[in-house]
Amino acid sequence: MKKLSRTLVATLAISLAPFMANAGKESKNEYIANMQALNDSGVWAEVEMKLKGNTLKVEIEASGLEAGKPHPQHIHGFGDATKNATCPGFEADVDGDGVTSVGEGAPFYGPIVVPLVPFDLVDEAGNLEYEIKLTINPQSLGDLSNRTVVMHGMTVNGTYVPSLPVACGQLELEAED
Repeated sequence: MKKLSRTLVATLAISLAPFMANAGKESKNEYIANMQALNDSGVWAEVEMKLKGNTLKVEIEASGLEAGKPHPQHIHGFGDATKNATCPGFEADVDGDGVTSVGEGAPFYGPIVVPLVPFDLVDEAGNLEYEIKLTINPQSLGDLSNRTVVMHGMTVNGTYVPSLPVACGQLELEAED
């Protein structure tokens, strides 16, 4: 009986070692995205997200946006949270009109998962500093590293189109220090 107990204890110790190494440590749920311009918008943005429990803190710094206009931004992804959302390239412009519409971009980045509202107005220099804390259901959000952030809003042929994608970035888990 003693021999069996020692074997069982040794087996449990080996099996639980990876879990015990992380005991007392909080998993790091910090994500970043470096958003790149879409539709030759010239927009650049950096996104930081921190998920703790059911609170999602989002910070966005952007430049190159149209002054005095709202620029809707959203977390996009697919219902199947294992499917990776990506940013569209030039190939997304299937009708060849020179711009990637929301409909043309959706097969790449998916539908809206979380709207980042309110949509703040951009300052007169075309910059945006945005910060919000949202209460969410983490299970409905899925794996943030399978999500993108898309920013919208640009003038085309003299008309401001608030839904036109102007920047996109894939969220990545921030590296441990």
